[in-house]
Amino acid sequence: MLFGFVVNTSFGVEKNWELKKNSDDILVYTREASFSSIREIKCVTNFNATLNSLVAFIYDIPAHPQYIYRCKSAKILKVVNEYELYYYHETETPWPVQNRYGVIYYKIKQDPTTKVVTIESHEVFGMTPKQEDKVEVEKLTASWVFTPKGNGMVEGVYYLYLNPGGSVPSWLINLFATEGPYQTILKMKTLLPQSKYKNAKIGNIVN
Repeated sequence: MLFGFVVNTSFGVEKNWELKKNSDDILVYTREASFSSIREIKCVTNFNATLNSLVAFIYDIPAHPQYIYRCKSAKILKVVNEYELYYYHETETPWPVQNRYGVIYYKIKQDPTTKVVTIESHEVFGMTPKQEDKVEVEKLTASWVFTPKGNGMVEGVYYLYLNPGGSVPSWLINLFATEGPYQTILKMKTLLPQSKYKNAKIGNIVN
């Protein structure tokens, strides 16, 4: 059951965020979701990079296991165009919790005036067969917002709401809510300077 892209508009309301972690120029916030007992996540950091290199990095799906927290595998399923794709993602979880998997849709857009780049994503059902030994993610809504700040710096704000589905202990959800995004962004910063990202040009994205 494929369905249209629905943005979680509550992300745009900057209220009630609680700072949970502040380290290495990475701020991790959480807050109660109005529609769920699982908390929303926001991360704020700065990158010494171009908009094109950041988009190229996020869109390098096969590289996701190198930096995304507990990502076991990732592969592209369908490329719509330079700005849209679908990919498969599997997350490794501690025993005895079953691994989570899902298909995720990515879409890039850039504001022609501010040059702000937004990469929005959400879960999609029905593109792959069910896997009995894993649990399909029930709900995922996320976005990266990259804002150029001048002097080669870009502010990155990441929003995430994730319902992993099935029965998951609260300690594991909390671990993924704070430590997961922090470790992901920390590793992301070490890999970004690679030439394949530094020299990338994606569609009509303007730095």
